[in-house]
Amino acid sequence: MSVPALDSALRRGLARDDIRAEVVARNAVHGRQRAITAIELADAASGSPGESIGRVALDEAGAPRPVLQREFWDADGFIARVDFWFPDEGVVLEFDGKAKYVDPALRAAGTTVADVVVSEKRREDRLRRHPEVQAVGRFGWPEAHDAEVLRALLRGLGVPTSRRSFARLR
Repeated sequence: MSVPALDSALRRGLARDDIRAEVVARNAVHGRQRAITAIELADAASGSPGESIGRVALDEAGAPRPVLQREFWDADGFIARVDFWFPDEGVVLEFDGKAKYVDPALRAAGTTVADVVVSEKRREDRLRRHPEVQAVGRFGWPEAHDAEVLRALLRGLGVPTSRRSFARLR
């Protein structure tokens, strides 16, 4: 079972318990525990397939389960809705693919790549000034496909890691 597909199913109103019951009712045993783990990781709040895959990678790296799509505000108003929030550590983590920088369809009309980069930098600066935020980090597809590199990034940000879930099922 694919976590991005499960995220989408939950967003469309399918109940986690119904999905789990369907898997358990199947005669096949091969892959059942992995499917149950995927169902537990699924979250309707996921903002994109990249974030879904990122969440699996975070689990493989042994990160604590993050809060998804946490909004931050300051005296000037809305700062950001972040991909992953680790409240115990005060760490914001963003899944950062190249598309938002290079795909013109994802930018406002007349906005350049430089505009997007500057906007992201200012957003990140405001997040870092928020009293709850101790660190802001970014990861993308390369880190999502290398648990050791992602684990090092997390530890550098102050997020503890241990081995669990999908990593144990291999």
